[in-house]
Amino acid sequence: MIDAVFIWAENPPWWERVVALLGFVAILGLQLGHSFPQLLPGVYRYRYATWSLQAVLAYAPLALFGYAWGGMTEFLTASSVLVFPAVIGWPLFGAGVLTCWGLYSGRDANTVLYNVVEGALIPLIVIGLSRMSDMIVKLHRSREELSRLAVAGERLRFARDLHDVLGFSLSAISLKCELAYRLLADAPAKANEELGEVLSTSRKALADVRSVSRGYREMSLSGEAKAAVSMLSAAGIHTTLKFEVGQLPAVVDTVLATALREGLTNMLRHSKAEKCEIRAERVGTGAVLTLANDGIGRVRLPKGGTDGGLAALDCRIRKLGGTLGHGADDQGWFRLEAVVPLPDQAGEDRGADRVAAADTDDAERPSVQPQGHRDLVPRAATAITLAVLVGYFFAYSLIAMSYRPPFGEAVVTELCIFATLVIQLAVSFQWRFAWSARHPRLLSHGALAAMLLLQCVPWSFLGPTWLGMPGFVAGSALLMLPTAAGWGAVAALTVLTDIVFRQVDGTLTDLIYETAYTLICALVVFGLSRMAQLASELHWSRTEIARLAVTTERLRFARDLHDLLGFSLSAITLKCELVRRLAQAKPVQAQAELTEVLQIARQALADVRTVAEGRQRMSLTAEAESATAMLAGVGIRATVDTDCGELPGDVETVLATMLREGLTNMLRHSKAAHCEITAERTAAGVRLTLVNDGVDGCAAPGLDSKVNGGSGIGNLTTRVNAVNGRLEAGARPDGRFELKAEVELLAAAS
Repeated sequence: MIDAVFIWAENPPWWERVVALLGFVAILGLQLGHSFPQLLPGVYRYRYATWSLQAVLAYAPLALFGYAWGGMTEFLTASSVLVFPAVIGWPLFGAGVLTCWGLYSGRDANTVLYNVVEGALIPLIVIGLSRMSDMIVKLHRSREELSRLAVAGERLRFARDLHDVLGFSLSAISLKCELAYRLLADAPAKANEELGEVLSTSRKALADVRSVSRGYREMSLSGEAKAAVSMLSAAGIHTTLKFEVGQLPAVVDTVLATALREGLTNMLRHSKAEKCEIRAERVGTGAVLTLANDGIGRVRLPKGGTDGGLAALDCRIRKLGGTLGHGADDQGWFRLEAVVPLPDQAGEDRGADRVAAADTDDAERPSVQPQGHRDLVPRAATAITLAVLVGYFFAYSLIAMSYRPPFGEAVVTELCIFATLVIQLAVSFQWRFAWSARHPRLLSHGALAAMLLLQCVPWSFLGPTWLGMPGFVAGSALLMLPTAAGWGAVAALTVLTDIVFRQVDGTLTDLIYETAYTLICALVVFGLSRMAQLASELHWSRTEIARLAVTTERLRFARDLHDLLGFSLSAITLKCELVRRLAQAKPVQAQAELTEVLQIARQALADVRTVAEGRQRMSLTAEAESATAMLAGVGIRATVDTDCGELPGDVETVLATMLREGLTNMLRHSKAAHCEITAERTAAGVRLTLVNDGVDGCAAPGLDSKVNGGSGIGNLTTRVNAVNGRLEAGARPDGRFELKAEVELLAAAS
């Protein structure tokens, strides 16, 4: 538009005006294609050809229109960087700036210098707006991928923690149940003792599940060592314990206890050990845990059998500055040795905080490592914006110096322009300064007031030499004021600048140019400042987005742990209590119940893997059959009807989970003698109902609630709502307790 004014001011023939108009439209279209490839992706594939066409349109009309067409070369300079790789684009950028020098070499030095500055400033503006727009689009698109990677990393952490915490407990349950099975016939008293330890282990496993699902856990090395001696002795493994490590910091105690669990779990799974040694002692400034067994040559380890757990354990120990070693020694024993340095007393708290932060790094921070220089996007955006603002400073300075003021006025003029630039930088980059958040009104009103004073006051003693920087003031108004007030200030400043410019005998062409220049400067200052801020915010908010995705995954994980493993561990506890009662009178039936306990323990391990991998798919029919067998085993009469046809996968999983959770809570909180399970089709979808007669005589009937310290009703409500269903729970008028879920299938599918 500015160049069109220059051409029209020369009153060319009508055909030249038509040629100029067509040339402007063509260059505008090509530039939009180069700046925003997504607008015309088909054309952008031929960008080298379109750049060549733009080069012809930028330079050929110079023979016809002269200086008036010179501004079109600046768009070509910008396209060189946008189209070509950097090693080609930036040299072409430099060549384009030098071209401006050549075009105006016959004019006065001030004009030549001004056009050279413009030859670099305008391309930088075009590059900045184009590149930052692309940055913001890519940052928006990258959020989903970063969140996915963060969730994947969190699932790996879940798998590690479940392996550490539950692997030992479930292995111990299986081992002790097998031992009790063999002892029932010949030594029922001893079997009863072993079952007591199974009950203790299963209850502890439930506590561990809650601890993991809540994202924190503290384990005791001494407690784990004593439990290990008891368990290994019962399994016929001669165990020697030497514990001389004293009181340990919580994080060190936890990681060494985890190391002991991991080592014992692998020993039980992968060896036929007969002797085991456990030593914990202080050596120098560190704590050393050693676990050794003689079972290395008795069984062939499966490929990768211990790599996963030991690799995760090694990672955790290294975060504390320690080391983990494992392998065969000279005597043919397998040794696992963990060495962790202990913080000194003065810095213990600080060190514990640091180590705790490292230990929970995967939980509290996204498991995504930034690629390249992590500050690239904010720095690039800031550099482009800074270069453009400084370029405007030089351009306004050259305009002021074109009036050839005396030396004193020139110095004062430059100082006033420089002060305006400094204030503008503070306004444009206020988001980088912490103090601006504490005093936002002071910055907005104070900066605008100072810029207005610098715009108006120098006029009284500098006269026509002072034109100020109205574009900066207008741009700051757009940044600081509400939309309507900001645009009103822009209009007022533009009119005021035109009036002043008219008083210094500016031509009509110069007046139009100054008006357009003020508006363009205001829009560029506003646009680049906002886009630089947005690019920075998006760049850093990706961490927060990933963290929130991890938090969501942790909630899902905790819910799945509660729903899947709560049932299994409760059933193990219940059946073990039943076996203890049957051991003396009905040993055959007790053995049958123990067989089911073993099956439940193995299923619980499978459920652990399912939860960690996030791919659980449950069957309502299978859960109903399992529930029928389990209820019959504990003497609860069950009526089951789940013939409701095929259901969508997510709906069936939710209903099967509800069935598990409802039965788990019934076994915990009621004295039911009869239970009814019904799944039926309705006009809108499907309804699942669980009814039991155990309300009377129960201190805490119904589902776990937040008040009682559990999370059952909240979890189920969340799950059922997610498939567009409704959950109801409570006592019925006939005195029975009912849990009912209704799901609209069409809405759930959509």
